[in-house]
Amino acid sequence: MDTKTNVAPPASDTEATVEALNAKWRNYICQAMNLDPDSFQLAQGGLGLQTSDNYGLFRMADAVPASSAVGFYDAGTTNSRAAAYSALLNALLTESGSSAFRTALGNYYSAWYAWSQANLPAKGDTMESRVQQWGMVQSIEPGVITNAVAAIQQAANTPLARARARMWTNAANYQQQFNPPGQPATSLFIYTATTDNAQNAINQGASLTLDFDSSTSSSDVSSTFAEGSASGFYSIFSADVSGSFDKLDSKAASASMQISGRIGKFATLSVGPGEWYDSSEVNRAFKAPNDNTVWDPSSRSGTYDSFFGQPDGALARYVTQLVLVSDYEITVTSTATYSQEDYQQIKTHAEGGIWPFFSASADATHTTDIKLDSNNHLVTTVTLNKGLIQIWGVSVQNQA
Repeated sequence: MDTKTNVAPPASDTEATVEALNAKWRNYICQAMNLDPDSFQLAQGGLGLQTSDNYGLFRMADAVPASSAVGFYDAGTTNSRAAAYSALLNALLTESGSSAFRTALGNYYSAWYAWSQANLPAKGDTMESRVQQWGMVQSIEPGVITNAVAAIQQAANTPLARARARMWTNAANYQQQFNPPGQPATSLFIYTATTDNAQNAINQGASLTLDFDSSTSSSDVSSTFAEGSASGFYSIFSADVSGSFDKLDSKAASASMQISGRIGKFATLSVGPGEWYDSSEVNRAFKAPNDNTVWDPSSRSGTYDSFFGQPDGALARYVTQLVLVSDYEITVTSTATYSQEDYQQIKTHAEGGIWPFFSASADATHTTDIKLDSNNHLVTTVTLNKGLIQIWGVSVQNQA
């Protein structure tokens, strides 16, 4: 499945055309659903499209949005807010700027830090147990370890220590375990976006009739947080490796795309992290660039710029809302003319979907039907049954 995202400018005229097409569809949905044009990001990819439990909701809520008006969300490539937050906690000093722990270790501090980065915390580990383990492995003088443990215990009630305990030592209390089909069991940090809350939002949502024509739509996204970048998926067809779709992509991109149909329900759902997250520690770090009483200058976990610098900081942006849809039947028509051979190749090999609905067929909750009409135009009908929910986008907030 082709997963080209906004890591570089489009490499071809076709990709540039599809990026503009993404922006047009994003703008249409934004206006039709009365969303905030400054913060709405259209989501492409399979991460939200297959959600039938908290797994997809938590993954989307945890995603760090790209700096683009359209984002590609995939379980294997999307950056995690929780992971970035965990790294941030490791880059900070206690609130008082205390250096008691470092003083206790003295010349051993660099060796401790190198070991701690190479040996990440395991479930049940505490700072004291890790220091003691390191002391045994490295044969550190017992008196040094005793003083270091005393310094840790002295700082145990600081907000930073409590935040670290929730994130590391007691992380299991703030996570939910999932067993996705065909994938290893995984635990995700909990967000307020749950299936119950999503269903309640959808039940109170509105309906929408779609009538989109790319030939008459605007691709201008200059007023967004992304400052004009659309990105997303750069192909009309998401094909398996056995098919070469360059010519078909070019043909489709050179013609207009029309989308019609109905959405039975759509709604927005506010999201936030669970009790594992301490916003005060994030705010303390954000408000202290170049302050070495807040940032540990010896840390290799990151710097102010690597966490908060725009556009690529690991915590530079976060999701505040999910845009949900349910119960739809939508027809996507390409006005390009296709041969029967083209049609068979698309039907056989476009397993990851056709613009703008990209999701591997094994994961998708919607169904897809592909036909040629009497004018040899490609007509794709996408249906999501009532009671199922997908995520079509997010609202993005810059760290402030």
